[in-house]
Amino acid sequence: MRRGWLGRWWIQGPVCYGFYEGFEWVRSKLQGSRHDAVVNALQVIHAERILRLFHEARVEHWILPCAPACQVATTPTLQRDAIRFWNVYYGFMHFAVPGLVLVFLFWKFSERFRLWRNTAGAMLLLSLLGFWLYPVLPPRLLPVHYGFFDAAHFGGIGPIGKAEAGPLANAYAAMPSLHIGWSTWSAFAVVPVLKRRWVKALLIVHPFATFFAVVVTANHYILDGAGGLATLALAYLVARPLTRPRATAGTAGASPGEETSRPDRMTRVLGAP
Repeated sequence: MRRGWLGRWWIQGPVCYGFYEGFEWVRSKLQGSRHDAVVNALQVIHAERILRLFHEARVEHWILPCAPACQVATTPTLQRDAIRFWNVYYGFMHFAVPGLVLVFLFWKFSERFRLWRNTAGAMLLLSLLGFWLYPVLPPRLLPVHYGFFDAAHFGGIGPIGKAEAGPLANAYAAMPSLHIGWSTWSAFAVVPVLKRRWVKALLIVHPFATFFAVVVTANHYILDGAGGLATLALAYLVARPLTRPRATAGTAGASPGEETSRPDRMTRVLGAP
């Protein structure tokens, strides 16, 4: 399928990057008060207790039995390396996997790229409403009697794995969890068109591994993940009618491997037309 000049990589790349940087900047300006973040966090904890989901501290204790009173220097090497691994997974895979998915779709499935690029953009915009209207203190910043330890103190690889810092940080941007939203987005976007089963398996496992990472590092509550999934679903429903298929001279002009007739799996799941 022939792309117009707006569809060139040297346009799409900077546009996507600039859009995300703009999102980061706006998110940093929406940080609410600590008081509101604490109140909302307590509401999340209360809801999880009613639903019997408030087990995040127990999960962290699987890796860090010393929590909440860990001393980094005296923590056993195995535990220290394990939590550093999940810090790195949390900080690196969140960006690496969606980036690779976007590049793959751009070069192999241009129409699918447009749909899932727009879904990603809508998800970012919708998440800003959550960060603005409902700031939430993450588990790692709760008082110690809740049983959490800030795993970011163990670090990772260089800046990867450290707690959010810098001018574009927002310590209370926990609901919805974009880590869960992005990882699930990656699976829905590319698994239906992959041929290698082992790659499919890795993409399917990725959201579950990400969920474990956000919980074990005390960065998110379980309900934050549910919020991320809801945001993704709503973003897809917004993006689908807005992504008009390009006019073509016929299916013969479609690029090799381009999906032209098979319904999108996310469409079937959500029941969109």
